[in-house]
Amino acid sequence: MLDNLMTDDTDITLVDMEAGLEHLSRSGGTLAYADVLVMVMEPSRKSVLTAARTAALADELGIPRTLAVGNKARPDDEQFFADACAEHGVELAAIVPLDDAVTTADRNGISVTQVGADAARQAVIRLVNHLESLEATVS
Repeated sequence: MLDNLMTDDTDITLVDMEAGLEHLSRSGGTLAYADVLVMVMEPSRKSVLTAARTAALADELGIPRTLAVGNKARPDDEQFFADACAEHGVELAAIVPLDDAVTTADRNGISVTQVGADAARQAVIRLVNHLESLEATVS
């Protein structure tokens, strides 16, 4: 399905995959045609190490660009993400702060824009702008 979708006249296809490495199988995994892989990390060393391993597998599969997003970050986590990603060669594209409004929206089945999750919303907007700026370099 993704192969057909991505060979049409579609400029951008965004796919939210479940966590795991099976999408990066060498036998033409689900992500075989991806131009950019965005990995979402929790503020833990294990999550950054997993992102580094994922980026290496993506490179072997031929995915041109991998980016990481730090998620659920408290103020002191920003430096952790920056340092740990630099140490393991992971390109950090954005950091989304921990925001209780996101949890509230999820529990109520509504958009974060309806509950005032401004900090998280602004971080996601910056990430989208960053991804849009990459479009010309990976197409």
